[in-house]
Amino acid sequence: MTPPSPVPPAPYAVPVEGRAPFGARRALVGGSGELVRPPDLTAVGPFHDGGKGGLIAPAADLAGRWGYLDARGGWIAAPGLEWAGPFDGAGLSRFRSAERWGYADTTGAHVVPARFTDAEPFPHGLAVVRTQDGAGYADPTGRVVIGGGFRAAGPFSPVGLGAVRQAESGQCGYVDRQGRLAVPARFDGARPFGAGGAAAVRIGDRWGLVDTAGEWIVEPSFRLVNPFDENGLAYVVGGEAGALFTGFVDHRGELVITRRGEMDQELRCGLLKVGDGYTRGYVDATGQEAIEDRYAWAEAFCRDGAAVAREDHPERWGVLRTDGSFTPSPHREPLTDDDGWVIGFDDVTGLAPFVTDGGAVAYVGPDGRDVSRVEAARDGSAVTLSDADGRTVWESEPGRTAPGTFKRAWPFLTRDAAQYVDHTPAWEGDPAAVARELLERQAQPFRPCSMIFDDSDDPYDLSALDEDDEDDVRHGAVHVIASVFLAAESLAEYPFLQDWTTERFEEIHEGLRARLTAHYGAPLPDGEAQFLRYGDGERSTTWRAGERLLILQEYVLVGDGDVEMQTWLAAVDARAV
Repeated sequence: MTPPSPVPPAPYAVPVEGRAPFGARRALVGGSGELVRPPDLTAVGPFHDGGKGGLIAPAADLAGRWGYLDARGGWIAAPGLEWAGPFDGAGLSRFRSAERWGYADTTGAHVVPARFTDAEPFPHGLAVVRTQDGAGYADPTGRVVIGGGFRAAGPFSPVGLGAVRQAESGQCGYVDRQGRLAVPARFDGARPFGAGGAAAVRIGDRWGLVDTAGEWIVEPSFRLVNPFDENGLAYVVGGEAGALFTGFVDHRGELVITRRGEMDQELRCGLLKVGDGYTRGYVDATGQEAIEDRYAWAEAFCRDGAAVAREDHPERWGVLRTDGSFTPSPHREPLTDDDGWVIGFDDVTGLAPFVTDGGAVAYVGPDGRDVSRVEAARDGSAVTLSDADGRTVWESEPGRTAPGTFKRAWPFLTRDAAQYVDHTPAWEGDPAAVARELLERQAQPFRPCSMIFDDSDDPYDLSALDEDDEDDVRHGAVHVIASVFLAAESLAEYPFLQDWTTERFEEIHEGLRARLTAHYGAPLPDGEAQFLRYGDGERSTTWRAGERLLILQEYVLVGDGDVEMQTWLAAVDARAV
């Protein structure tokens, strides 16, 4: 008997992003970055081992049509669907065609034709489906086995009950596998049952817990109770105004985990991320410390048991595993989205993107090792995909895309000093020439602007000044050399961010000070230094230049947790100081 052919490992879906007409695409690469399929897919779902010929994943072509791929990048079922979803525990994938829903098996065959107006996955043998009559439950053959007249229905649970909302009354109860109302419909809201035999239900605006007979385990008293997870725990919010608490309860309604500091709302891989505002660590399902809280930033673990983290001492980014092992990354920092949040590990691709010192994006696997790298040309007209050893495995065709189509990646959290600079000639060119230009300008009234408190960002617009502002008005000319605004949310998320930024602004100030001193000579003693405006922290270096003063000032202001930093260079009338 011929042994079955070995199933190749699942490839990674690596994003290659660009502006239209290239758009967002996915390439398939192997474990070391070798090319499996070029970036000609707009989406790839997770691969599933169906046991009927190897791995299979839903994917979409460049036209947005969905089909199913194997691990070698070939189409098992050619694209032609409106959408296709991941395979569930029953080995079925939901798909949409002609605005109707059906199910495909792990060969790509449509075993349940597209005839439902909506359809959900199959947990515990039954799936929520919707027909023109309403919501109900179907078995894996597509037969509706429990009604179709509910206003809404929730997934079936390990204890064999599903939450339903009655069409007429709008009240919620639970049905068994025979469609009988095992728990009468008397609740305003209902979550799925957990394996321990408890479910969260709502009456009015309060949540409680019931057992499978509908009897109260905990009468409604919580402000929120989430569904029970695979660890047998449910996240809760309780207490009254001024004395709120968050934590996790078990199926008996007993608080197992509660904290005063930071805490995620779900355990991943059996571990819960917690913190004190400065460092993060992890506790297990009993609330006991599992990984020491020594990370300045960390994410929840992905399905492969990996998380992007930043060690506090020494300060370095890397990949943390559930066993507590940490693999430092040679790269600058993890890639962030447009709002500045770390992207981290993706449960579908299994990769985490990091920014390299050269402006490329390195995709790192759960073991902390590089898998693939995407790098745009300096003018953004081309892009290359490389393997773990840096060998190019695919590149865009020359002349097919315009400059600016692809973007290079630059650090956002741990930026270089130059990334804060607004006035490039002062930093990269000759700051003395910039100073001369300011000194030669005709003096006029100005007041350097605050990004937090001032309505105008024009230092020469004095129309909105009140009496308290008049002391900050100077006569001369000014340039904003560098600036940054740090939102309170970012500072709370990244406790290292302000210290890092402060060091970079010190670098800017000291660099400009040294170059201006070389031209204008020694500055005035510290006690005679002048300030353009006072805030919550400032430093100034002042030179006398004829009848004017040349002032280089760093300015820091805090408002409602937000922080702004600016570096100004100004020439002011010495007689008016």
